[in-house]
Amino acid sequence: MTKIDKVELLKRLPTIEPEKALEEDSDDLRQMSLSSALLMLAEIDHEHEYQLCRSVAQHLLGEAREPEDIELEE
Repeated sequence: MTKIDKVELLKRLPTIEPEKALEEDSDDLRQMSLSSALLMLAEIDHEHEYQLCRSVAQHLLGEAREPEDIELEE
């Protein structure tokens, strides 16, 4: 029966360096989950988010038209 030297096998493996891209992806994932959690905690759904944005637009611009009233083609 052949005995395997596990320590020696581990020493042969190349060292794995963390990649910068993976770290950046992890940060993005953490930020996305945090933003979703904050929206849930504040009980902000799509309709409430729309109303908040509309309210801010009205405050800053003095008016906020409904999306169906805006002509996109010139």
